[in-house]
Amino acid sequence: MPLFYKYLISYLALLIIPLLLIGLLVYQHYVAILKDEITSNHQRMLEQIQDSFDSKIKEMNKISAEIASKPELTPYQLKQNMYNAVKAKNLFLTYTSANIFIKEVFLYIKDQPYVYSGSSTYPTALFIDTFYRYENWSFEQFTKDMSELDRPVLRHSEPIASARLTDDRVLTYLVPLPLNAASPYGSVMFVIEEKTVRKMLQGLLDNSDGNTVILDEKGNRVVSLRDEAYLEQSGFHRQAERLPIGTSTGMLDGKEYAFSKVRSDDFNWTYITMLPIEQFMQRVGEVKSRALLSLGMVLVIGCALIYAMLHFNYHPLRRFLLFTGKQWGESYRNLNEVLHAVHKITEEKQMLGRALNDSRIAVHEHMLLALMTGRVTDPEPFLEKAGEAGIRFTKSGLFVVRLAVRYMENLPRQQQIGILDGMEAMMRDRFECYRVEGLEGPIVNFICAVGPEDGEWPREMKELHGAIRERYGIDVTVGAGNRRQDIRQLGKSFIEASTALDFRLLKGYNEVILYADIADQTNLGCNYPRQDIETMEVLIRQGDTESLTKVVRGILSFIESSAMPLHMVRCICYDMINCIVKETYRLKGTLETADESYPDVFSLTKFDTIQELADVIEVMCGQLCADIVRSQSESKSGGQKQEMLDYIQANYDDQQFSVQNMADHFAISASYLKRQFKEQTGKTITDFLNHYRMEQAKHLLRTTDMKLKDIVPRIGYFDVPSFIRKFKQAFKVTPGDYRKLYETKEHRSE
Repeated sequence: MPLFYKYLISYLALLIIPLLLIGLLVYQHYVAILKDEITSNHQRMLEQIQDSFDSKIKEMNKISAEIASKPELTPYQLKQNMYNAVKAKNLFLTYTSANIFIKEVFLYIKDQPYVYSGSSTYPTALFIDTFYRYENWSFEQFTKDMSELDRPVLRHSEPIASARLTDDRVLTYLVPLPLNAASPYGSVMFVIEEKTVRKMLQGLLDNSDGNTVILDEKGNRVVSLRDEAYLEQSGFHRQAERLPIGTSTGMLDGKEYAFSKVRSDDFNWTYITMLPIEQFMQRVGEVKSRALLSLGMVLVIGCALIYAMLHFNYHPLRRFLLFTGKQWGESYRNLNEVLHAVHKITEEKQMLGRALNDSRIAVHEHMLLALMTGRVTDPEPFLEKAGEAGIRFTKSGLFVVRLAVRYMENLPRQQQIGILDGMEAMMRDRFECYRVEGLEGPIVNFICAVGPEDGEWPREMKELHGAIRERYGIDVTVGAGNRRQDIRQLGKSFIEASTALDFRLLKGYNEVILYADIADQTNLGCNYPRQDIETMEVLIRQGDTESLTKVVRGILSFIESSAMPLHMVRCICYDMINCIVKETYRLKGTLETADESYPDVFSLTKFDTIQELADVIEVMCGQLCADIVRSQSESKSGGQKQEMLDYIQANYDDQQFSVQNMADHFAISASYLKRQFKEQTGKTITDFLNHYRMEQAKHLLRTTDMKLKDIVPRIGYFDVPSFIRKFKQAFKVTPGDYRKLYETKEHRSE
C-alpha cells in the first residue's frame, strides 16, 4: 500500500504540472494569437469586398470603352440606321447576362430621341418618367446631368419604381462616352440593384447584428448592408472620418463596437464594418470556455485513470504477456517487445491489403477496357471474372458513350477530377454504367446498359447532357453508339460512338450525336465546292472583304445543308486553309509589315468546328484584304479622285447609271469604290451624282427654253414628277418657279 500511494502521487504530479504550465504560460499566448487572427481575417475580408467592388466599377468602365469602340453604336450610325439599335440590344444583353452585378445597361446619345438598352429602345421623354421612375431624379435633371456629364459618376442608393426591376432601390453608375474625352457625345448608364450589392456585403457579417457601409470621397453614404437610424446622424460621419485604417473599437449609439476600415486607392472610397464587440470576440470566448472545460475534464479523467491503472495493471499485464507468448510461440519479457511484434504484424497486413486493392482496381480497369475495345471472345468466363472484379450488368442492351469536354486540359487537375467524378455520379443516376480509363486523349468514356423497355434512353441522354452543362458551365459534346445485345459486339458500339463524336466538326459543340442519326443523314453523292474555293483566292487578291465573307459563309451553309461524309468535310476545311496560306505567303512580300510572323497562319489550324474555322478565316482574310486595299489606296489616291469625278460628269445623263457599272469600269469591287469615294470626296456617290444632276438642271432652266419633259431625260432622270419632287426637296421651289424667279431677276437687271 505505501508503494501504491507513492506511485499514485508521482503520476498525479506528472499530470498536474504540465496542465498548470499549459494554463499559465501557453493558454494566454494562444488566446492572444486567436484574437489577432480574428482581427486580421475580418480586415482581409473587408479588403476583399473593397477589391471586388472596385473591380466591378473598373469592369463597367471597360464595358463603356467597348461600347464607345463599336462603329455601329456611334451617334451617326444609330441615327441613320435603326437596325444598329437591334445590334445594341444584343450587345447589351451579352453584357447583362455575363455580369450578374449589372441589372441594366443603357446608352444615351446627346440630341437623339431614344435611350438604348438590352431589353428595349425607349423614347428619352418617357424613359425616366414612365419606365424607370427615380424618386429623386426628374426628367429635366436627368437630361441636364446626361448632357453635362464629363467624368464617371456613381449615384448613391436611391428609391426607384420600375416593372423591369426586382428591387425598389438601385445604384446608378454614369460613364461619359468616350471616357476622358473633352466633349463626350453621350454616356452609358449602368443600373445596379441594391440587393446585389448588399449580397456582396452580406458575406462579411453573416448571421450577425453588424453593418457594412461604403462612403464616397466626400464622406457621404453610397450604400449600406442595413438601413440603420445612426447612419443618418451627423455624428456617425464625424466618427467615421476619425477612425484609423485597420481595426479599432469604439462606442456607437450607446453600444461598444469593433470597427474595421479600409480605403480604396483607385476611387478614394471608404469601407467600414461595425460589429458588436461581444459578437466580434464570440469565438475567443468560446475557445476560452472550451479550453478551461477541456483542462478540467483532462484533470478529472486523468486522475481517475491513473488510479484505476495503478490498481489493476499488474494482473492484466501479466496475463497479456503470457497469452501473447503462447499464441506467437515466443517469450516476451515486457510490454515493449509485445508492441513491437504487434506493429510488425499490422504493417504486413496493411501492405497485403494495399497490394490486393491495387490488383483489384487494375483488374477492374483492364476488363472494362477489354470489353469496350471488343477483345472479349468468350462471354461466359469473362462475365464470371468481371463479377468477381465488381463489374455486373443486370440489363442486356450495352452501348458506349464518349464525352468530349472543351478545354478540359486547361483546367486545374483538382477541378478536372471533380468534374469527372461528378459526371460519373450523374450518369449512374440515370443509367447502369461504368467509366473506362486507359484510352488516349481527353475523352470521358462510359459503358452503359439499358433494358429492352428503355426506349427513351436517347431523350434521357440529352437531358443528362443539359444537366452537366448547367451544373459545371462547360462545353461538352456526347457521342453514342448503337445498342448491342452481345458483349462481343461492344467494340463496334465504341467505333460508332467515336465516329459520332467526330461529327462535332459539323454539328459543333454542346450536342448529343447518335450514330444512328448521322448514319441516316450522310449523303455520299455531294458535289465538292471547288469553284467557291477558287473564288476565295480571286477575292483575296481584289481585297473584297464583303464578297469574301459571303463566299466563306456560303461554303459553310453548303456543308451544313448537304449532309456530306466527314472525310469530305475535312478535305474542304483543309483546302480553305491551304487557300489562305497560299495567298498569304504570295502577298506577304508586297505588304509592309513590322512583324516577321505576320500573318499568324497557324491560328487557322486551331479549330474544333467548321463555325470556328469560318470565324478565323474571316478575321484572317479581313486583315489581309484591309492591308491590300490600304497598299493599293496609297499608290492610287493621287489621280483616282479626279478619275471618279470625271466618270460621273461624263455619265451623269445615263438613266442606267449604277455604282456597280462604275466599279466595273475601274475594275474594282463596288464596296471598295464606295469607301474610296467617301474617303476622298467626303460624299457618297449617290449624293454627288444627285447634286451634279441638279446643278445641270438649274443651268438648263436658266439658259434655255427647253420644256421640263425634255430636260429630265437629259440629266438622267426617268420621269418628271420624280424630278420635280427631288428639285423642290433640294431648293425649296419647283423647277417652274425657279425659272420664273430667274427670268424676273434678268428683267429687273435690264
